[in-house]
Amino acid sequence: MEPFYIAFGTFILILVGVALISRYVSRRRREAFQAWARDSGWTYVPRDDRWLRYFNAPMFRRGIRRGTRHVVTGSLRGRKLVAFEYYYVERQGSGRNKRNVTYRFAVAALFTPKVRPMLEVSREMIGHRIMGVFGMKDLQLESEEFNRAFRIEAENDRFAYDILHPRTMEWMLGDERFKSLPFRLEGPMLLTWTRGRLIPENVPAMATFLVEVIERVPDYVWQD
Repeated sequence: MEPFYIAFGTFILILVGVALISRYVSRRRREAFQAWARDSGWTYVPRDDRWLRYFNAPMFRRGIRRGTRHVVTGSLRGRKLVAFEYYYVERQGSGRNKRNVTYRFAVAALFTPKVRPMLEVSREMIGHRIMGVFGMKDLQLESEEFNRAFRIEAENDRFAYDILHPRTMEWMLGDERFKSLPFRLEGPMLLTWTRGRLIPENVPAMATFLVEVIERVPDYVWQD
């Protein structure tokens, strides 16, 4: 029985070690966000799931145990913003192979002047083209180059045309950020996201991206 106890003891030590390392990494991440927020004039809280009520994008409806971590709020060029790490858990596999898989996203959002119809613009992927064959709507604009590069989902076509006017389309086609950053207008928010954890140093770039998108929206769009 002695080999069993040795193996069992080793297993317990490994679990304790993993737990201690996880706690250490979590503490260091909190400290990094606290320091960044303090130096940037933003505020930080380790978790605030109330932000989830603002968003209806598909990823915010997936899985179980959804939540937000490392929430920072502040402003840039007169715009109020929030950034956080969003996660959800999915149960995958079957039988004894079932396991929990956690998905994480770095999310940034900006408050818009008025609530407007949903509009999402992302890079055109092969999967999107396949969905188009089965009738999934992808709004087409006057620029074929733009249509090949981007997928547009809109509740109101006229609103999409107002946002994606020729100067904005030209800007998006020439800006490398749009190869990795989508944007979505919904309710009172404009948001963007990427897969993976939120890193403090990436918050300014995501915030600047959102501000530059909103600054190109014509003023009349926000008028009643």
